[in-house]
Amino acid sequence: MNEITNAQTTTPAPQQQHTNPFEAYGNAVAPRMIVGRVLKFSQGFNFQAGQDGPEVAVGTVLVAIMPTLAAGWVKWENGLPTEQIIGLVADGFTPHKRKDLGDTDESAWAEDERGQRRDPWQLSNYLVMADPNSRELFTFATSSKGGLGAVGQLCKLYGKMMRQQPDKIPLVKLGFGSYKPRDPARSRVKYPTFEVVGWTDKQPYLGLLEPSGATEPHSPAALAGPQPSGIEPNFTPIKPSSIHPIPF
Repeated sequence: MNEITNAQTTTPAPQQQHTNPFEAYGNAVAPRMIVGRVLKFSQGFNFQAGQDGPEVAVGTVLVAIMPTLAAGWVKWENGLPTEQIIGLVADGFTPHKRKDLGDTDESAWAEDERGQRRDPWQLSNYLVMADPNSRELFTFATSSKGGLGAVGQLCKLYGKMMRQQPDKIPLVKLGFGSYKPRDPARSRVKYPTFEVVGWTDKQPYLGLLEPSGATEPHSPAALAGPQPSGIEPNFTPIKPSSIHPIPF
């Protein structure tokens, strides 16, 4: 089994200095969870590919490779990730309860930019996605309430489909919603949405993760090789009436 499946706790080398917390985060998790470019959702850019990459347009359709979904906890200290306890949902991994991780003294938590105490442990999700035309791979990474909710709703729809057609995975259209926070001084807060617009065979996309012939699609060797070509975007569209909105 690989490191994700075993849900091992990892610690980056302390002697390495990082000038950018996003670069440090990418370096810390890339060997285990990040495949292709990181797909982030932010208030300013909506969806963005990579640290300094282009914005991914709202309405873009990607294949969500659901067997790759990893969930768990990442601990942050001084703006850097120092520990992670992550497992594959497909393997039955369930994230630990927050109280079992320690660091429960809120008075010892660091303050965020608004002066509020912030839990050093952040529940996080990582889901590999693919462009059905170019086969480029992305990893949607999130620890926000809205991002976790979007992935959770997608899991519900995928779980229902699995009972009928276990070899299918969803095609999702990137979108966003917004809500007004309780603090009247704050502007509306956006969150990502994944609208399921069809279903496609999962095996060709799992094949993107194992170009070297590895038996486990999430092994480090399988994630590092070149991407094969020749995959047809074979999918079944669904009726608009069967699409469920993603609540925040």
